[in-house]
Amino acid sequence: MTIAAVGTLFPAIPLAIVALNFRYTSLAGLMRNISSQMEAPKIDQSRQTILNKELSVMRKRMVMVKYSLFFAGVSFILNLCALFFSYYGHQEIAPSFMGGTIIVLMFSMACFCWETTMSTKALDLHISKLK
Repeated sequence: MTIAAVGTLFPAIPLAIVALNFRYTSLAGLMRNISSQMEAPKIDQSRQTILNKELSVMRKRMVMVKYSLFFAGVSFILNLCALFFSYYGHQEIAPSFMGGTIIVLMFSMACFCWETTMSTKALDLHISKLK
């Protein structure tokens, strides 16, 4: 295994972490917005029900983004280990870390894909009040 092979994921993982962090931040802002809407003095029951459902979906999405961020961070650490061992000539250990990088990154992307499908559900709930 060469350093070039290990280094292919090196710039991609931090970019994924940044993108996921933006998603986390925007979800937190949306949750705060929904919470403030729920505390409004004159809110009808149907609107309250929709906001509760939206908040429930947002919580699940937040968990998925959190796991996606965690797994992306672990994959970056494993990638750094693979890079380190490749650089210092430990070719017997580096492939194991690279394999771990890829597997953990797959978990991260699976969480991201699941969260993306849940975002469609949240959007459907949000626009249901417009119908």
